[in-house]
Amino acid sequence: MKNKIGWCDITWNSVWGCLNHCPYCYARKIAKRFAEQMNILEIRYKKKNKINNDNYIPAIIGDYREYINLRNFKPTFLYSQFEKKFPKKPQRIFVGSMSEIAHWEANWINKVIFKIFEYPQHIFQFLTKFPDTYSKWEFPQNCWLGVTVAGVCDLSDYHLKFYHRYIKKENIKFISLEPLLGRIPLDLLQFFNWVIIGAETGSQKGKVIPKKEWIEDIVNYCKDNKIPVYLKDSLKEIYLVEIKEFPAIEKEAKSDGS
Repeated sequence: MKNKIGWCDITWNSVWGCLNHCPYCYARKIAKRFAEQMNILEIRYKKKNKINNDNYIPAIIGDYREYINLRNFKPTFLYSQFEKKFPKKPQRIFVGSMSEIAHWEANWINKVIFKIFEYPQHIFQFLTKFPDTYSKWEFPQNCWLGVTVAGVCDLSDYHLKFYHRYIKKENIKFISLEPLLGRIPLDLLQFFNWVIIGAETGSQKGKVIPKKEWIEDIVNYCKDNKIPVYLKDSLKEIYLVEIKEFPAIEKEAKSDGS
């Protein structure tokens, strides 16, 4: 599915839903708006492929329950989305823009990882606020494992030490500072191979506008330490220099698959 995220080519949303209640979450609003449409697609797919989640529940009740789950943003596995075909040309695929993988059931992640092994030409990008999730599975080398950090309160020594100790060197480690809600301790960026920065979007009350010096400090630190930086378009009016860099390994992967 094409997107406006920028740092990925397509999204792959086998699961919709998250148990967090971040005030700036765009996905929860999308789910509420398109729950009925997605539920219809899922019903049609299951009927065509003779899939029944629970043999003890009549289909009509199960379909309605799934609709309620989607609308309320309760983590829900979607067969119709999981089985979507990927392009043959190498792509950067963001796994789970409509969910938090820390809230997935174990068999959902297993299904996704098994499918990733079948597509070594693609890069699969994950994001979570709970990076210890990554320790429970063996992710292929073409998976980039990211952590979402909105403010200083999300940056604990535990999270970063975890990254340093448990994530394999073969996997790109990245941090998404979106939305950027405050000044970030720069030395904490040393654990990552890539940094994404973005502003809070939407028209909600109390929206935080990042200060130029917050962005500038991060960009300068990354430049000095040779860490690629990607600035989202949401920063255009704040930081006038456009920077859209990717880890070098991404270019190698693209050329190998072309």
